[in-house]
Amino acid sequence: MTELPGPCRIARKHVAIDGSRRRRLYLFRHGAVDYVDKNGNFVDDPDSVELNRRGQVQARAMAEMFSDVHVDKAVCSGLPRTRQTGETILADRELELGVIADLEEIRPSKGEAAGGYDIVADIAFSHWRATQPEATFLGGERYHDFYARICSAMDALLADDSWHDLAIFAHGGTNAAVLGWATGVGLQAFGLLDQSTCCLNVIDFDFDQDGVLLRKTVRGMNITADDPVMHRREAGDMELLARRLLKWRE
Repeated sequence: MTELPGPCRIARKHVAIDGSRRRRLYLFRHGAVDYVDKNGNFVDDPDSVELNRRGQVQARAMAEMFSDVHVDKAVCSGLPRTRQTGETILADRELELGVIADLEEIRPSKGEAAGGYDIVADIAFSHWRATQPEATFLGGERYHDFYARICSAMDALLADDSWHDLAIFAHGGTNAAVLGWATGVGLQAFGLLDQSTCCLNVIDFDFDQDGVLLRKTVRGMNITADDPVMHRREAGDMELLARRLLKWRE
């Protein structure tokens, strides 16, 4: 027998006290992955990594926590880790998971151009340099260019009137950029706003009767199912990655 949806699974139109139409974004980061192999080296193609066992457990836990939440549209960046996270969390729903490639993570340099990084400055605390005009991520994409790419993608999504409750499955850097765009913090968000693996952020958007955006409001940020009060998280993922690399070099 087919299980009836919970009350929150039923689409509801939200209206603010001033009569404006309120639309909601559920912004997820993908579950845990391994960017470093068993020998302590970066994997050849970080775009191809898939959820590791911990990431799969995180996604299933988030799926349970999110089970009664209504979503009428869902998209991911298209990279395996975001697609797997989205498919796990939305597994029992008849909802196609679309792809927006512009939501992909900030791109590091690859091939012969890669390497020669300072583990502390260029990996652990790279995001804190995002406001510098020429700052890049591991010698690749400039933070300013990445932020502009994400802002453009978000503006296009807001202009799409086909959804009321949207789920996005993306990346730590992508989410920081979205939060910077939503709050007005801008590029400072990369260092200031932590994003745990398989976390959820909730953002509301209010529109007037002519479709003009009036307000953006962050309702929740960095919500996780496996560590809700962050008592096991004392560092961001880039710092944790740097610690792992340093350990291999000892």
